[in-house]
Amino acid sequence: MIDVIDEFIISGLSKNCKQDTVELWDYLKDHGYNLTEDEIESRITRLEEEKVISHYTISLDSSKIKRRIIRVALVRFKVSQHLPKRIEGLKKYLAEAPFVLYCGRTRGGYDWITIQCFLNEEIADEESDIYRNLFGDIIQSYEVYDFIPMKELSTHALAHTTEEYKKFLSEWIQPFLGR
Repeated sequence: MIDVIDEFIISGLSKNCKQDTVELWDYLKDHGYNLTEDEIESRITRLEEEKVISHYTISLDSSKIKRRIIRVALVRFKVSQHLPKRIEGLKKYLAEAPFVLYCGRTRGGYDWITIQCFLNEEIADEESDIYRNLFGDIIQSYEVYDFIPMKELSTHALAHTTEEYKKFLSEWIQPFLGR
């Protein structure tokens, strides 16, 4: 079970996974937690052993690499007795696909949303055709949208703390409410 201090460690590492314990110590101290470097290292080790942290990765500056096509696919399924089994096939396909950034079942107007990244439009369109051929028997509607992100992908968005959230909002709300 992770606690507030673990959440701050995860948040700090999500911003820069190569920072050393002195930088994490400073970050924690700024948020009112005074741990020793050994305590911080011990917590990181425990988070790794418990698979809360399973990989350290890189962040890419997309302005310095060739532009990719980001595609969002929105799917509604047909009612079918085979739907549960076919969804298992869909999950396997998407889990193994190297171009899928994020995907999952939804509740609301669509049944499934997939966010993908392709090298170019030709490959993106080819995959859309293949996808519809593989899973057309369960697809009622299939919509795709390409977009250019205004913000780089950030795993920190998955790891921010409540305190960081409240601090951000207070910095933005005050000017608009005249406080």
